[in-house]
Amino acid sequence: MKLSSFLLLSWLLLAWNTHDVTPKEVLITGKANVATIKEVIYTIPHRGVFHWGVRESSSVDAQGNFQIKIPCEQTSTVTIWGADQTQKTFIVSPGDHLTLNLGSEKDEDFFEAKGPNEEGQKLFRALPDPRFVQIAARRYLKDTVISEIKSKIAAQKAKDLEPFSALLKVQKITPAFFELVKADRDCYYAAMQAQLVWSKLQTTDLDKIKSFSPAHKAWFAETLQEYPINSKSLIRSFWWEEYANIFQGVSILLDKDFDPKQNEERYKNESDHTIKMKDASKCFSGEFLEYFQFSYLYFNCSQNNYEKELIALFEQFKQQYPKSPFTKYLQPLVEPIVEYHQAQAADFSDQYKFVENYASLNSLEEALKAFKGKKLYIDVWATWCGPCKAEFAHKARLKKLLVEKGYDILYISIDRPERDEAWKGMIKFYKLEGNHLRVNKEFDNDLRKIFDQDGAISIPWYLIVNEEGKIVNAKAKKPSNLKGLEGQL
Repeated sequence: MKLSSFLLLSWLLLAWNTHDVTPKEVLITGKANVATIKEVIYTIPHRGVFHWGVRESSSVDAQGNFQIKIPCEQTSTVTIWGADQTQKTFIVSPGDHLTLNLGSEKDEDFFEAKGPNEEGQKLFRALPDPRFVQIAARRYLKDTVISEIKSKIAAQKAKDLEPFSALLKVQKITPAFFELVKADRDCYYAAMQAQLVWSKLQTTDLDKIKSFSPAHKAWFAETLQEYPINSKSLIRSFWWEEYANIFQGVSILLDKDFDPKQNEERYKNESDHTIKMKDASKCFSGEFLEYFQFSYLYFNCSQNNYEKELIALFEQFKQQYPKSPFTKYLQPLVEPIVEYHQAQAADFSDQYKFVENYASLNSLEEALKAFKGKKLYIDVWATWCGPCKAEFAHKARLKKLLVEKGYDILYISIDRPERDEAWKGMIKFYKLEGNHLRVNKEFDNDLRKIFDQDGAISIPWYLIVNEEGKIVNAKAKKPSNLKGLEGQL
């Protein structure tokens, strides 16, 4: 190759790697090595703030290549999803260009990343990361001396930060990268300390709150002084949402004006969600209040419990923050709630059949007498079960298969009596044509015996029953695994 051609090729490669990234964005390019990865999902930091729900996606081309541009005005955390919902979190700064190699989780390098702060990225992803702070806090619950707990937590935090300090000294990570790692660890351990105070409060009768442990009160106050909840540094941590939730709970109970009787009356007249959103304004302000209320609404709307109250709270959020960047991520979660309540006005058609006198049935054997001579596919579910409701997305293909195989479907809800209205409402909303019943306490106990896991039960749960009313498969495949189910019918 001529020198001039080589120089031109080198210049083109350099240009491809640099010209696409601006000082106010992060460029992530890479290759997906698993055929099932059709798109790469990633979070977007707004004002440097991280949230799981603030996410976008980018398509993968036929060769598996992808390119992502993320707006980024300050050093932030970004999470990227690969195959099988595996994810990793990275720290990025404006102008960074990362290259990713996405494989499957069983591959050692399934999330190999090349780019700035490379060694720091690996360390950050290896930090202890239990999903909830209370899980990590359990190790200290048996300790009774607060000073000893504080010393242990301080030692653990120092241990977490030590390798990052070493990398900073030899300039293998930038000061901005280190500062965000430190803020993340500060927020994590602040949340853990607040959680330990909250755990102590949980064992205290509300009538005795005024005499709550002075030592724990002082510890909580010290934690807030060292790690202020309205800190622009801490809010950039994944753990701020957890810290804020615990902070609000403890602050309300320890408020000098807290009155247990007034609190009880308040919960009789207002719902939990409305109270939580109102109380947030006592604890947060400005962008912290906006983010906290967004996080609270996002979590509760995504539970698919279709609570009507959330619609009004979302409208209030939009009025309070007309230019919020978070509104677009709440809207798709609120729309199904609106549709759910619109569906409630319709009556049940003949396609929906409720087993006669289902409330008096005490066992599956009794219930199956009404279906003598019919083959059944049984779906055991509940209105509060997210995975159960996710399976309803496959009901059209399931119905076609069951008709072909000569099966009827029986939906058995294990909801309690107070959820009767919600149960019937979800049957309408999800258009669950077929046979239905809701169990009583004795029936519920009978199902647990059949499930045979020391009295526990895991749903969604599917069974296949023959014409004689005998269970022929007590652990049938779910609707999303239609091919596997077809082999069992």
